[in-house]
Amino acid sequence: MKQLLNKIGIKGTLQKNFGAIVILAFTGSVIFGLPFFRFEYYDAYISTYHLTNTQMGVFGTIIGLFGIVSYLFGGVVADGMSVKKIIVLSPIVTGIGGLLHLLPLGFGGLLGIYALWGVSTTFAFWPACVKAVRVMSDEDNQGKAYGFFEGMQSIAGAFTSLVAVGIFHWGTSGAGNEVLAMKFVILFYSFVNIAMGIVAIFTVEDDKIVLEGEKVSFKGISKVLKNPAVWIICLVSFCNHVFCLSIYYYIPYVTDILGAAVAFGAMMGVLRKFGSIGGNIVGGYLADKFGTGKLMLLAYIVMLVGQISIFFVPVGAAGAIIVTVLFITILTFFHMNYAMAWTMMSEGAVPVEYCGTAAGLICTAGAIPETFISIFAGSLIDNHPGITGYRYFFIFLTIVIAIGLVLILIWKAYLKHAKIDKSKMDEKAMEELKQYV
Repeated sequence: MKQLLNKIGIKGTLQKNFGAIVILAFTGSVIFGLPFFRFEYYDAYISTYHLTNTQMGVFGTIIGLFGIVSYLFGGVVADGMSVKKIIVLSPIVTGIGGLLHLLPLGFGGLLGIYALWGVSTTFAFWPACVKAVRVMSDEDNQGKAYGFFEGMQSIAGAFTSLVAVGIFHWGTSGAGNEVLAMKFVILFYSFVNIAMGIVAIFTVEDDKIVLEGEKVSFKGISKVLKNPAVWIICLVSFCNHVFCLSIYYYIPYVTDILGAAVAFGAMMGVLRKFGSIGGNIVGGYLADKFGTGKLMLLAYIVMLVGQISIFFVPVGAAGAIIVTVLFITILTFFHMNYAMAWTMMSEGAVPVEYCGTAAGLICTAGAIPETFISIFAGSLIDNHPGITGYRYFFIFLTIVIAIGLVLILIWKAYLKHAKIDKSKMDEKAMEELKQYV
């Protein structure tokens, strides 16, 4: 194994902790299976629980509202609490929420489940993972570390999604019951989450991701807020998460508007995860070689061109295939962008001891779109039936991608012209940033 890692350029601290990073990645993948699987089975989920598109959007709003508060304080917790406890408890609580989802719940009960997931899948879990990956890798291998971290998540997500699709297909064709098939999928994701929490008990070691030095407290937030790099990363994260949440609406567009089967839409969700593997891992190597800014600029350009191209695709079976190809292409470059956003902390010299706090603030910015994207998209689709609602939403998405592209240009200008010590980015750097915004 060591020889293989050497051949692909995984050395030093990253090689030593590679196995632990893989476990973190797999846990980080399955924990989001339950809150977001409803999009991969969008039409079936709506019919099973008798929901409107707007009500489906409310679930995303609930996750976002709870996520904002959770991320904000969870980042600080990740800098001062046992990372092992965080990574063990989060998937187990998420899995328990899935089991509660099997109860005969109405819309109000489902809101409670999504509120629980809004805390269990965010809070300190994601900031803890981001910090752990950075600490367990070398500074000159940050791109590879986060690339493999995101890539391994995609591998785990693709595998679990394939199994879930198989379970759903068996439930609908074998048992002939779509409601039962949906419950089987929920049960599967619930058990996988609980299992990963148990695995983390025996595989995650706190001593590998503890930093010596100043004890981090809520005072760290003020220090992080003075760092201009964090502000830019927050804005980029906001745009990334708008797109990340919007990804799911390609699937109902293909099934509801272009006429593809629900099973085809579920397979699009699987293909999305496979496409992201290359984007994450290849993107990590390219970022280490050419720089994060250059790679993210290229990714945003490809995303923008691909998104605009969708407007010219005709409705029909052939259109479904074309949109699927564009979907995979856009998603591949998006995941290059998404994974490398975390390496911006290293490139922008965010101090490691405040990495968790910074990640919490960045995740808070990323969680804001969850409060409105789903309900905004659902409302457009309900109020503008047919292709019109989707077209309006895709126009909005195109604008957001364009804004992200501009932010990366600002980032590149900031890194080029801000003359500061990489270990101390303070008010002086903030003043220099104002020259380029």
